[in-house]
Amino acid sequence: MTVKIPGLSKRNLILSTSLIVLVLLAILLKTTSKETFYALRSAKLSYLLLALLSWISYVTFDGLRFTLASLSIGEHKMDLITAIKVITIGIFLAAVSPFQVAGLPVQIVLLNRKKIGLGRATALLAARGFIGYSTILIAVLISLKYIWPPPSGIVRGIIIYATILVASIFLLYSIALFLPNLVKKIVKRERIVKEILSLRETTIAFVKNSNKKILLLAMLSSIATHLSICLIPFFLSYSFNSPIDFGRAFSFQSLIQGGLLWTPTPGGTGIAESVGLFIFKDYMNKEILGIFVVVWRFFTHHFAATVGAIFLLRELREI
Repeated sequence: MTVKIPGLSKRNLILSTSLIVLVLLAILLKTTSKETFYALRSAKLSYLLLALLSWISYVTFDGLRFTLASLSIGEHKMDLITAIKVITIGIFLAAVSPFQVAGLPVQIVLLNRKKIGLGRATALLAARGFIGYSTILIAVLISLKYIWPPPSGIVRGIIIYATILVASIFLLYSIALFLPNLVKKIVKRERIVKEILSLRETTIAFVKNSNKKILLLAMLSSIATHLSICLIPFFLSYSFNSPIDFGRAFSFQSLIQGGLLWTPTPGGTGIAESVGLFIFKDYMNKEILGIFVVVWRFFTHHFAATVGAIFLLRELREI
C-alpha cells in the first residue's frame, strides 16, 4: 500500500537533497585550501566526541521534554523512544518540504498509532511547541548580553530578524490563547479561525489538567535541550583549534535557532549555512571555517533528520 504524506513527494525529496549537497559543496569549494588539510591533521577528536555526546544529550532531553509533557496530563503511552521517534521524523519531514510544513500531520498519525487520541496528540504537540518557543525566546534575549554590539551590519540584521521572529511567534501564540476575539477580528478566513480556536481550547485544557510539577520538569528539560545543542558549536570550535567561549557559542546557536523557526527553504537549507558563515567567520580560523560550518550543520540538523528518515521508513514498512 502506498502511503501519501502531505508535503512530501519524490520531487521535493530530490530537490531538498540536491540543495543540501549543492550548498555543502559550495561552502567547501569556496573555503577549502592547502591550509585546510594541515588544520584537519591537528583537529582534536576528543572534542568531536564531546560534540557527538552533546547531540545525544540534545535529542534525549528533547524526547524527555515531550514525554514529561505527556505524563503531566496522565498520558502514559508516550515512552522516551516514541518521543524521540516522533520528534526526529518531524525534523526530517521539515527538512524535505518547503516552509517545513510536512511534519505535524504525520506526527499526529504516529501518536494516534500509540493510542493517543487526536485532541491529546494535538495538545501535546502544541504544548511542546509553546515550551520550545518560550525557551528560544528567553535564550535569544539572554544572548544579546554576549553578542551586542554585533561585529558587523549583517550580524546585526540576523539578531534583529531572529528576535522579531521568535517574539512574533510567541506573541501570536499568546494572542490565540488570551485574546480569541481579537483573532476573529484580524483573521477573516473561517477555517483558520476554527483551527486557531481549537488549538487554544486544547492548550488551555492541557494546562488546566496537567500536573504542574511534572510540567515544570518538562520546562527544565527544554532548557537542557537548548543548552545541549549550544554545546555543539562550543566543542566543535575546540576540536578545530579555534575556541569560542560558551557565552558566544550559546548566543550564536540561540540566534540561529530563532531565525530558523520560519524559513521558505526545506529545513532552512542554504539560509542556515550562510548565516553560520557570517556569524562564525570572525571567530574561526579562515582555513577551517567551511569545514566547521559543514560539521556544525550536520550535528545540529542533518544528523537528527537522517535518524528521522530511518525511523519513518521503518514506520511505513509496518503500515
